[in-house]
Amino acid sequence: MEINSENRSFVTELVLLDTVAEQLADVDLTLPDYCPDIEKILKCTLTPNIQTKSLSGGQLQIDGFCTVNVLYIEKERKTVRCCEQNVNFSQSFSVRDTPENYAVVTRTKPEYINCRALSPRRLVIRGAFSLYAKVIATDKTNIFMPSGDQLEVLKKSLRIADLKAFCQEQFTFSEEISAADKPAIESILYSKLSANITDSKAVSGKLMINGEINLCLFYLSGVESGETSKLDYILPFNQIIDCEGVDENTINLISCEVMSYDLRLKNDMLSEKPAIAVDVKLCLTEEGYLSEETQIAVDAYSLDYASQPRFENLKTVSEAVPVSESFMEKLSVSVDSGKISKILDIFAEDVTLETVPENGSLKAGGRINLCMLALDENETPMFVERICEYSHVLASAEGCDSLIFPNARAAGISYRLSDDNAAEIRCELKISGGALKNEVNRALSGIEVFEDQPLEGDSCALTLYFARRGESLWEIAKAHKTRLSLLQAENAQDELATERAGMLLIPKI
Repeated sequence: MEINSENRSFVTELVLLDTVAEQLADVDLTLPDYCPDIEKILKCTLTPNIQTKSLSGGQLQIDGFCTVNVLYIEKERKTVRCCEQNVNFSQSFSVRDTPENYAVVTRTKPEYINCRALSPRRLVIRGAFSLYAKVIATDKTNIFMPSGDQLEVLKKSLRIADLKAFCQEQFTFSEEISAADKPAIESILYSKLSANITDSKAVSGKLMINGEINLCLFYLSGVESGETSKLDYILPFNQIIDCEGVDENTINLISCEVMSYDLRLKNDMLSEKPAIAVDVKLCLTEEGYLSEETQIAVDAYSLDYASQPRFENLKTVSEAVPVSESFMEKLSVSVDSGKISKILDIFAEDVTLETVPENGSLKAGGRINLCMLALDENETPMFVERICEYSHVLASAEGCDSLIFPNARAAGISYRLSDDNAAEIRCELKISGGALKNEVNRALSGIEVFEDQPLEGDSCALTLYFARRGESLWEIAKAHKTRLSLLQAENAQDELATERAGMLLIPKI
């Protein structure tokens, strides 16, 4: 028998690739002539930068470079200096499909770096970082909903967040920052840069995004004296993205990924205002959801013939919520020996993030790698690292069980010396992303009706059935091949389960 059905569907995210590869960074570094000799290495860091990512012919290609930065104490004046070198990398991944509309989400995580001095001017560095790559697209799911009087159908109301918009765009942000009112910048020792979305507005097919780039510079302001200074800049940016399907009603979950950045000192001899040129490559990814009520068929049977329903597990997203939360963590960094006379800088080198559902909400947690550059009692630079753990329940993600585009960063750090060998730190952490509530429901995927097996009619003039308390009226109607609505009307029952044990009258069709 040919079954009439209504055409219904919804769209969800489809993950085509979710993998990680280790990238090695081996450097044989000789100090340039303008760098003084090394007496002691304080810190060696590995910072990956992604320049391009492209998907073609079933191959995802990611190219970039990693910057190796060596912070050290120089021999003559015992001041802090640094040297850097870039190492290129390239990685390809096989993807089972190349859809028309897709997004590539990447992130990197330094794993280890070992630095050994062969001489005061030559270093051998061995390091590695993890390159995470995720390719996402959209997947259309059809809902089977029989129509007409051929079948008796049990329906269930669901709230489904339908993925209406999906897009990704890369762009470059450039800015010149005047440093005329700051201490002279002789040499940048290290920098930290992050970006976040502050506001977004959607109109038909367009997404207008406002954001901020947070740039922190730690630099040498006096080569002879060894004086250091720190600058914090907030650089606002805005971007308009073409995104089909987005409008005023969509719930927009947006990721802002810093792929790479470059800093250049511009000391124009004709100008009294030295500047810093900043070039940042950003990648914006958007998923726009529209939440609405719909119905699915969860069971069906024929009133005239033997029938066999088929079922599937229907995976849906019922809620989508943007997440952007800040909270404070009180931490401590201490030295194992010696005393701290002055703190030069404290920063979070890395903040990890994991989320788990807990008591109807999402609990975020991870580790903060805190780094402190200070002077000891002899005014000699020292570097201290400590790993601190944090946890936070995301209030805006109540009822959700997963986080897409997860990002955690240290938005601000304040500190004070609590005694001669320890610093008390207040770290403002910011977590962003999109929280989803995922559900799985058993749904009807089809039904086979056997027209060569007609059902025999009931010869009884009256059928009575003793129902237990809480028994399913649907199962009773199905067993007696009658309509659920007739059974409910005949016995003045509004619910799908009996409220108490008692006798039911089974109506005939």
